Amino acid sequence: MPSAVSVVARSYPDRIIGIDNKLPWHLGTDLKNFKSLTQGHAIIMGRKTFESLGRPLPKRINIVLSRDKIADTENVKWAQDPETALLLADFYSICMSNKQFFVIGGEHIYALFDKFINKIFLTDVNTGPINGDAKFDFEFKSDEWFFKYEKEFSKSAIDDYSFRISYLVRRRNEHRERFITEFKRSNPLFDSNWNKYVDESFHESEKRIETSQLDFLEKLKPE
Repeated sequence: MPSAVSVVARSYPDRIIGIDNKLPWHLGTDLKNFKSLTQGHAIIMGRKTFESLGRPLPKRINIVLSRDKIADTENVKWAQDPETALLLADFYSICMSNKQFFVIGGEHIYALFDKFINKIFLTDVNTGPINGDAKFDFEFKSDEWFFKYEKEFSKSAIDDYSFRISYLVRRRNEHRERFITEFKRSNPLFDSNWNKYVDESFHESEKRIETSQLDFLEKLKPE
């Protein structure tokens, strides 16, 4: 099954990710990286995060986890529980020939899906102490995670603060299993892509995806 990846930006040192359902900063460079990572993929978010965006993110399948029903559109899919969100993320990832999907917040959503996450793109924003009502208060213990990549960015005309982007990898990946009969014959696009999807080895595809993502991040500079 596709791998689950988190993308999160938090303040340093307080680990704040939101105030009144808004980001407490503008980081144009970090947004470029977020766009590069997630475009063309399925993304899972909570209702508050979805509402804070103001619109569905284009060129992505926006999977919104909410107790209250949300109308489905071409690129918005409602999930009433985490299991449905994962099912939809798996289904659309395979239909789009993607080996991973992204979990993008907020606080409750990160906690719900933590056990499924294999990789994290973590932005630590050097705000100093600030107040907020949502946090990403996770420790990354060395026996479970390792920092594979880090890059520092300075404050700029498009970035309110200096920040660091880190790429963390779980030492023992979570490999989720699912009966393919859940999807087979439910959509001809899935069936036609399944053989292609499993032909490429897991390790080869992981290496190719990682190289592409980190190459983009290495070249990323403020305008």
